[in-house]
Amino acid sequence: MYGKNLTNIKNKIKRSYTINLKLHYMLNSELLHYVQGTKKNILLNVLFRWFALLMNILISFSVARLLNDLFIGQPPNYFLYFISVLSFWLVKFLFERRAELYGHQLSESVKIDLRQKFFKKIISIGPSYNQKISTSKIMQLGGEGIEQLQTYYSGFMPQLFYSIAATLTMVVISFFINIKTSLILLLLSPIIPLVIVIGLRIAKKILSKYWKSYFSLGHIFLDNIQGLTMLKSYDLDAEKHLQMNLKAEDFRKKTMSLLRSQLNSINMMDIIAFGGLAAGIVTALYQLKNHQMSMFVLQGDTRLLAVFFIILLYYDFFVPLRILGSLFHVAMNGIWASTFIKDVLDAPENTQANQTIENLDYDIQLKEVSFSYDKNKIISHLNMEFPHKKITSIVGQSGCGKSTIANLLIATVTGYQGKIIIGGIENKFLTTENRMMTINMLTHNPYFFKGTVKENLHITNPNATNEEIDSLLRDVHLYDFLYEQQGLETYLSENAGNFSGGQKQRLAIARTLLQDPEILIFDEATSNIDEESEEIIMKLIRKISCEKTIIIISHRLSNVKLSDNIYYMSDGEVKEQGTHEELINAQKDYAILYQHQKHLEKYAK
Repeated sequence: MYGKNLTNIKNKIKRSYTINLKLHYMLNSELLHYVQGTKKNILLNVLFRWFALLMNILISFSVARLLNDLFIGQPPNYFLYFISVLSFWLVKFLFERRAELYGHQLSESVKIDLRQKFFKKIISIGPSYNQKISTSKIMQLGGEGIEQLQTYYSGFMPQLFYSIAATLTMVVISFFINIKTSLILLLLSPIIPLVIVIGLRIAKKILSKYWKSYFSLGHIFLDNIQGLTMLKSYDLDAEKHLQMNLKAEDFRKKTMSLLRSQLNSINMMDIIAFGGLAAGIVTALYQLKNHQMSMFVLQGDTRLLAVFFIILLYYDFFVPLRILGSLFHVAMNGIWASTFIKDVLDAPENTQANQTIENLDYDIQLKEVSFSYDKNKIISHLNMEFPHKKITSIVGQSGCGKSTIANLLIATVTGYQGKIIIGGIENKFLTTENRMMTINMLTHNPYFFKGTVKENLHITNPNATNEEIDSLLRDVHLYDFLYEQQGLETYLSENAGNFSGGQKQRLAIARTLLQDPEILIFDEATSNIDEESEEIIMKLIRKISCEKTIIIISHRLSNVKLSDNIYYMSDGEVKEQGTHEELINAQKDYAILYQHQKHLEKYAK
């Protein structure tokens, strides 16, 4: 017997803990710490809505008293009732407007503060953020995810606290009318929250599948858009189109499943609300029949007044809980999104990255550097030097690890073994800001935003004067071309689509040089452009090499002939090293590749 009672007690504790755990999940206090002023705005919003509720109760009482006077044949003072109701309504309106103001402030502060914290965190993680979270996921969480979480903060949380306050207030008031009717309110009040808790169990499973499908669709969509040109080139766009359709259909099914769950819960809450209203009315009429309805605080026959008032009170009683139930399912999306957003906001940062390059030595050394992608060794035990005011080139076949070295230098990938010393400081100890100001990499596909040439160039140096910009435009041979149009106000379409490939690349170099970094990496910067632009770019690189550390990564060996040092890589290792003449005289892989390319270029002409 004792054991059975102990088991029952344990089960009750377990059920209580489960419900408390679910309520804690809905009221995750950690979320409040991410937004400044949230608690204050929630409190003020709830307080003014509660004041508005009191005014609404007074309006209901005035209407009930008017109906009571009409039914008992007592001539009512219409003017007094009109003034009373109007006054209460105006005060209620002012309270509601004030509550809306705090609700709006809450909504905007949540959206702005969370987005700022979210993207600041991404920036603080550094260029290697992609190793922790995909670009598509950042876009989805930073946009739709925060919008959903905004509903949780500005809608669900204030409504939850207001519902508790409103329920307790009306239960207390109903107690002074009739104990039995107040007990019905007291018994019905936890049923809708109980439905919410049950809905939470179901919604968690559905939302898990919903967000997984959402992220998967977003990732594939972004990947296909970014690689659309390549897909068209290899005639794979139809296959990817079919794959997108399947993912979109899966997401549609998950969305409809979520909507069905929401509608079922809302229908259940409607049944409880209207059923409770009917039960309250029937109970009030039954109490009236038995002469047990009265207003304890008023003298005389107040039975009809009590009935009318309790009916109006019952109607108002279920409204806050009903709204809470409808907001719950919208807020659940935000709660679920918050788990992903919280993972980003709580992601560890490199606290050791607190040093900056303060001397004029911008040499780079790689010492026994190795790196792997998913356990696949990409580069192995590399030892390289990139002296300041020199041109150092890295060449080799595709997949030999050239671009990986560049990505390690600018820290878009991390987790290497060995040492990368930049200006006398280990790369992983440099601050992100200092690294970004010191090192700049230009690839074969730079990006330009829709806008003017001046706006795009000012991205790297907002304080640059027109004279400084014009000087760089002359260096890249774009000055005459632009000033034949509208000069620096010349319009650029999305990603400079109205410029040729060579013009776009030269403009990108001008933008890079406007920042004036000490270390420049050119990763296939002259591939897929016209011969004239290539010659202009290579001439400019040789010109600036007397002031900066230059690293050239190229498939085309003719572009690296004038380099001070060349590393030839194969299978993630340095196989040859020296000047162009030294490597040609060695008659190894570099020389063979150079002669092969020279033959192809001669044939192409």
